[in-house]
Amino acid sequence: MEDSSTTNGEDWISRLPDSLLCHILSFLSPKEAVGTSILSKRWENLWTSVPSLYFCDTFTTDSGNYMNKVNCFIDYVNWVLAHRDGFAIEKCNLSCYTLHASAHLYSWACAAIACMVQELTIKSELFRVGQLPWCLLTCKTLVVLKIHGRFVLNFPTFICLPRLKFLYLNSVIYGDDASMQKLISSCPVLEDLVIKRHDWDGVGIMNISVPSLKRLSIFSLSLRSIGNYEYKVVINTPNLEYLEIDDYMYEDYSVNSSPSLVEACIQGTCVFGLLDGISQVKLLALSGYAMQSLHNIVPILPTFYNLTHLKLGLEDNVGWELLPNILQSSPNLKVLNFKEGLVKPFNKGIFQFSWNPPRCVPHCLLLHLKTIEIHNFLGTPDEVKLVKYLLRHAKVLVLMTIYWYDLMMDSESLTTMVKTKVDISKSPRGSNTCQLIFHDLLY
Repeated sequence: MEDSSTTNGEDWISRLPDSLLCHILSFLSPKEAVGTSILSKRWENLWTSVPSLYFCDTFTTDSGNYMNKVNCFIDYVNWVLAHRDGFAIEKCNLSCYTLHASAHLYSWACAAIACMVQELTIKSELFRVGQLPWCLLTCKTLVVLKIHGRFVLNFPTFICLPRLKFLYLNSVIYGDDASMQKLISSCPVLEDLVIKRHDWDGVGIMNISVPSLKRLSIFSLSLRSIGNYEYKVVINTPNLEYLEIDDYMYEDYSVNSSPSLVEACIQGTCVFGLLDGISQVKLLALSGYAMQSLHNIVPILPTFYNLTHLKLGLEDNVGWELLPNILQSSPNLKVLNFKEGLVKPFNKGIFQFSWNPPRCVPHCLLLHLKTIEIHNFLGTPDEVKLVKYLLRHAKVLVLMTIYWYDLMMDSESLTTMVKTKVDISKSPRGSNTCQLIFHDLLY
């Protein structure tokens, strides 16, 4: 019986067009793809035309023949990029960890751009500052651009990235405030922007004005501002849907978003301008550090009329005296999640809980709050006091879930935990349909 994979001695795969064979090769590792070059004359250079290229010089200085390996890697990349034969590159990753290879990133980026690359990643972990080619900032085919490293962006007079939708900038150095603004504003269809910054990147006032932007993430990799810069962020993104801020450098925020904002996650410093700018958000997460910085602006909080889901972190040095203000400012809240618990486990017995019931029951408890989650519960008297208050006054509460802190307990601690659970379970409830669930080591 004749093998179904052959016809008259010719294998079926050889009948496939080069474009399909290149697509198949893209699922192989670079080493495996190169290995196909020995199959036949046709396959000799076929692997150089795969749509996705990943180059990474992961060599250690203590490995044998170190420089020989680095030089072989450089020759390998040069040869592949020089033999594209007109084939466009869909994805190209240029990651360099050695000084010798990083010196070629400029020319390699030019070669990738000449091949009409759509997704380009350029990464260097070296402390040394490098430059990138101007043609990178006028590439008409780029859809995704990721730059990671201390590259200086010297901008040409004209910048235009007409198709770019995703831009990732990590540790990049800019000439001044206007440089960053010019780069971002030259991306007319940009939808997703991630910026990771240091205080030495040359930017004091960061201005992000992109009408098309849907997702924005800003991270500062420095814990405080240094130097004479005026650190400020201006965000004008009328179609933004997701915002993540993990920033400890800036002292002033000016944010102009819109009702389209669905989710915001604030992990760094939280100032009034930032809160006011995202006051139309629907899902909000505040870290413990953000909660601590809120102490500087309370009792002045904006009203979050659209907010339905709220996650609150925990900081060592603050309690829950802000909770009444936060609940009062969230009149339509439906889900409340204490994602890190109510007290720090290692502060048990000395933590200042700092929470007292408000004079007026918050509007959300009376009409909207349906779900409460409390993690890392220790069962301290102040925790129990807050839980009982929420059970009593949440008139439409459907479910409260309490996750007991996972630690090894002696028999006395286990007895105390059981008594605490019974005490909470017997507490009066404002909602007749409320279900109380405990998750702990006993089950």
